[in-house]
Amino acid sequence: MNLDSLLSCLALAVVILSVTYGVVMRYLFGDPPVWINEVSGIAFTWMVFLGASAAYKKKMHIGIDMLVNRLPSGARWAFQLASQLVLSVFFGYMVVYGVIFSVESFAQPTSIMRLPNTVFYSAVPVSFALMLIYQLGNLRTQFQTRSGMR
Repeated sequence: MNLDSLLSCLALAVVILSVTYGVVMRYLFGDPPVWINEVSGIAFTWMVFLGASAAYKKKMHIGIDMLVNRLPSGARWAFQLASQLVLSVFFGYMVVYGVIFSVESFAQPTSIMRLPNTVFYSAVPVSFALMLIYQLGNLRTQFQTRSGMR
């Protein structure tokens, strides 16, 4: 299990435990903690984005390759390279603008715990940076495979 999978599982545990605690406190004691929604929201956000990067690393996202697989090997390689490059640019874009947005949101606190909103938004650049790292590894593998084919 890699780090993003482990942290995503940890965030899932925080969501489950905090929501369970909130339900117990509400129905057994009539006094739910006000911070439960923020904690579970932050943990859920991190769980989703880190889970997405873990799934990307393991190539678990949906891909429709029926048409690509029918192409000749050279055209298939070129198409895959083009899609790899487009993904790399997109991931880089998300990292840059995710960082900008996270930094700009630092001065805006959350409503209950008064944490900077950056704790929510920084999940985006972190997870997309991980995906970009994995994507660059995919590009390297694709070029090594092509070199080995010659």
